[in-house]
Amino acid sequence: MSQSGHTGCPSKHPKLVRHTQPDTTQPSNHVNRHRMFSLQPSSQLALRTSYIPATLPEKEDENAVDTDAGPTVPTEDDPWNKMVPFNPSSEVDNVLGAPEMPMAEKRCRRTAGDTPISSWLPEHQMYMNKFLRLEGRGQDSDTPCACGVEDAMFRCQDCFSLKLACRSCTIGLHHNSPLHRIKEWRGRFFHPVSLKSMGLRIQLGHPPGITCRRPTPAFGDNFVIINVHGVHPTGLDFCGCEQEVSHFKQLLHACLFPSTVTDPRMVATFAVLEFFHILSFKSKVSAYEFYHSLAWWTDNTGITPIHDRYSVFLRIVHEWRNIKALKHSGRGHHPAGIGSTQDGDLAILCPACPHPGKNLPTNWETSPPTRWKYALFLAIDANFRLKHWMVLTDRKGPGLSQGWGHFVEENEYKQYLSNNGETLQEKSNCVSHNAVNMADTKSSRGLAATGVGTVDCTCHNMKLANGIGDLQKGEKSTRIGMTIDTR
Repeated sequence: MSQSGHTGCPSKHPKLVRHTQPDTTQPSNHVNRHRMFSLQPSSQLALRTSYIPATLPEKEDENAVDTDAGPTVPTEDDPWNKMVPFNPSSEVDNVLGAPEMPMAEKRCRRTAGDTPISSWLPEHQMYMNKFLRLEGRGQDSDTPCACGVEDAMFRCQDCFSLKLACRSCTIGLHHNSPLHRIKEWRGRFFHPVSLKSMGLRIQLGHPPGITCRRPTPAFGDNFVIINVHGVHPTGLDFCGCEQEVSHFKQLLHACLFPSTVTDPRMVATFAVLEFFHILSFKSKVSAYEFYHSLAWWTDNTGITPIHDRYSVFLRIVHEWRNIKALKHSGRGHHPAGIGSTQDGDLAILCPACPHPGKNLPTNWETSPPTRWKYALFLAIDANFRLKHWMVLTDRKGPGLSQGWGHFVEENEYKQYLSNNGETLQEKSNCVSHNAVNMADTKSSRGLAATGVGTVDCTCHNMKLANGIGDLQKGEKSTRIGMTIDTR
């Protein structure tokens, strides 16, 4: 085992080295040096050295024959018992090359990050002053606009620079960012204004700044865009040139999701839809809370009330999720298109359960000794709190998945229920479950479904493809039958 002076780094294991210190007054004086390495909480390697007085064992007769069966006696050639002259002045005890410091004197060094609030409190008033400074014009109070033509009276809340600009310069700087929020200085305070009221218009079908020869204003010139910054009234023109494209296609080309395919008057940006999509997964926020938070962020004073477009936003989110599910499942690249999607193609299957042709060996059916490993364990469950009110008809609100995901296909499910609708639920004679025994007496007035029945993977608690169906009047076995038959 090498020393720190030989290799440049200390050994990771304690080592006992014997040193001999010559002494003329004593027959012999021996010192054992014991070195102990330890890892500190600061991830640094510490070294502690101690010296233990010892006596040199008497030298045995080389001609003596050892008749015992004990362990072999170490010799002087053994590196563990190597004799090294002892020199205290040349000893280096830590890995950095400095003499060892006693462990009691080593202290953890404290920084400002250990008590951030205490460091912030002396600057409390300074923070308040800077906040108030941002409510005014600051150093730009007497600075004219860079163009030198008009006074600098407008500031953008979303641009990184807070420099004031005139009306013309502000419009020119926001052709590529028409949804930024603008404030106008009116003598004593800033007042929010829209880029539409300042004269900015969004032209679709052409690059920003290019004039269209036949611009067509949006229906009623009352176009609204929902973005992550709020709900924005916007001046928008469609392209009416020779290569005219449908209005909803022009909106999609600009990453704007239209509310309808005919004369849309409201859109949601892809950014706000993506943001809500992720936010609904992580924070469980509802579309109602999200939309009204955006409306409140746009104007929380009530001076300029925002028209309630929550129902339209909810429909856009519904369509957005369906498109994203098809896209993630690879259906967009299928040669036959979306219409060729089969039942259960959009469902996420349990990766640990056996799936023939995916995660099973080729001849798994013909291996009787190990065939038991490929069994699929299923369980039936129901949720009676997941009620669905009858608010839409099939014509106004048709289903989008059509059995492509976890729910069964609606038309086949209704046909199955009509064929087995007269079957009475057999009451249990061993366990009294109201969900079963009182299935025919539960009230379902105004409800399209009183709950859902599911078929789950028992081992991993994942829903199966086409394994979910609506329930009517309790947990009837006839409602669960089709979800099992699809397996």
